[in-house]
Amino acid sequence: MTTEEKIDVLDAQGIRTGEILPKHKIHTLGKIHRAVQLYLFDPSNQLLLQRRALHTDHYPGKFSISVTGHVQAGESSSDAMKRELQEELGLDPADVVLDFLFSFRQDVILSTTYIDYQFNEVYVGKAGFPIQHLAFNVDVVSELQLVTWPAFQAMVLAE
Repeated sequence: MTTEEKIDVLDAQGIRTGEILPKHKIHTLGKIHRAVQLYLFDPSNQLLLQRRALHTDHYPGKFSISVTGHVQAGESSSDAMKRELQEELGLDPADVVLDFLFSFRQDVILSTTYIDYQFNEVYVGKAGFPIQHLAFNVDVVSELQLVTWPAFQAMVLAE
């Protein structure tokens, strides 16, 4: 049995309030929190995309960027990014060149029980990996695909 992630609640400026809640409560109550996002490129500059598993709580079956995840209570975004790389793709963070790009606030209400108010910490990374050797987490990812940047842009515009 896995324990549900505990997440820091943030104020409107992104500062920890001292309140810590389980992940599902963060979303049902619409509390502000922090998440990480990674755009991971291979040596030929193709972007790795993941298709979300059909049973995930948001955007099931949709293609998403390389890695996404929540920053756990007390964790830095860079540590969260490294943890998510291992959890979602089975990649050793030491084998990935990671750079922080920027942070932005995103507020999305997916349903009455999934209110996603978050600061996204966006990273870009580069690594040499054969896609067929990635040990992705089938609990959250159903498929991986490499695409060119123009193909990714076309996918985004088609949504």
